Amino acid sequence: MSTRRSLAAPLVGVLLLAAGLAGCAADKTAGASPTSDTLGPRPSSPAKLAIVSPRNGATVPAAGAPLRVSLSKAKIVNLTSRNIKPDEGHIHVLVDERLVAMNYQLKGELPKLDAGTHVVKVEFVADDHLPFDPRVLAQAAFVVK
Repeated sequence: MSTRRSLAAPLVGVLLLAAGLAGCAADKTAGASPTSDTLGPRPSSPAKLAIVSPRNGATVPAAGAPLRVSLSKAKIVNLTSRNIKPDEGHIHVLVDERLVAMNYQLKGELPKLDAGTHVVKVEFVADDHLPFDPRVLAQAAFVVK
């Protein structure tokens, strides 16, 4: 009986946390299309994405290295919505698989990095911050002095 009680409290806590997060994540956007449900199949995008700087194999300074991205066949919008359009979204920037920025522009700076080799990955994502299918990605490996 004490084993049941010791397992019940954490389980209730996890269930309450999950319910609270689900409520916070609910989209209240009026007029959202039922086909844009983020739990359903993801749309594809015609977008083409490339990293202009830093180029693959480049050497960059530890702080303030510029990030430049090119995007074609799509545009960046600065809203979050479940009404997904294949040619609208924004850019997620990851360095060494860690999210460092969610950009609404094609220019920025990389965070201060330790010396060594790093990988920057940029992804054009839909207005709901989730990826298209197939994903629209570009990446470059570079060296910090």
